[in-house]
Amino acid sequence: MSRRNLPLYALSLFEAAARHQSFTRAADELCLTQGAVSKQMAQLEAHLGYPLFHRYARSLKLSVQGECLLGYVQQALGLLDKGVAEAAAASAPLRLKAPSCIARWLLQQLRAFADDAPEISVQLSGVHAHDIDFARENYDLAIVYRPLAAAGERGVVLFAERLTPVLAPSLLAQVGRKLDSPAALAAYPLLHPSADRRDWRQWLQANGERQPALMAGTVFDTLDQAMNAALQGFGVTLGDVTLLAEELKSGQAIAPFASCLDSGYGYVLLLPEQAPSAAALRLQQWFRQRIAPVA
Repeated sequence: MSRRNLPLYALSLFEAAARHQSFTRAADELCLTQGAVSKQMAQLEAHLGYPLFHRYARSLKLSVQGECLLGYVQQALGLLDKGVAEAAAASAPLRLKAPSCIARWLLQQLRAFADDAPEISVQLSGVHAHDIDFARENYDLAIVYRPLAAAGERGVVLFAERLTPVLAPSLLAQVGRKLDSPAALAAYPLLHPSADRRDWRQWLQANGERQPALMAGTVFDTLDQAMNAALQGFGVTLGDVTLLAEELKSGQAIAPFASCLDSGYGYVLLLPEQAPSAAALRLQQWFRQRIAPVA
């Protein structure tokens, strides 16, 4: 029998009737009348050329042929359900959570991904939080900020954090003092990407400068806020050289020191351990091949 001639609707009714061993209960489940189900089964038996049920006055029992067919129909319907669900998931946008501080860098990567996979759309949520709990949060994948040693086997390290002092050329001209040593920073307003000021403390210590006066300055909630303020000429911040690559190349920002602080942290792409979608796996593999090797 040709696959095109298989009556799929009637087969789905057959599965319900066989599972319940009752036309009446199958009709209740499917919101049909008992007579409609009975008629469909009679037509299906005539189409197939063999009986599917033994009908008794108060009961219904599968025939030998019906017993044989039932398992195949259930497998086929289950496979169709899975295919429909996967097709629906593929058409829905990927929900990606990421720290807002990497939004500019990430948008460039997502534009490149769209060129390679135009059928997959990505819905980006930029947040202050730097971690993810897939059991509680409705995301398909996430970029988190964490120690590189804790990236895990499933994590894809996008890039390591490397910090160096950065400022706008206008501020350098305004202050009029060369930044030729860490001590010269005392003439400039400092911007702190975090309330604990640890980034500046670590960079200064790594460069042999321990003047407490250099720890004064404006404190921001995020690295992104501090870098934006620096680009507008409000002060000198420690900026990530990867995130500011375009601004440094264009001259919108200046990095006067060759020394970079490798913080030991970085940005890692994570997927849920349980049943990640095919689209999420595609984006993960794209990052693994295109970004991670050159990070």
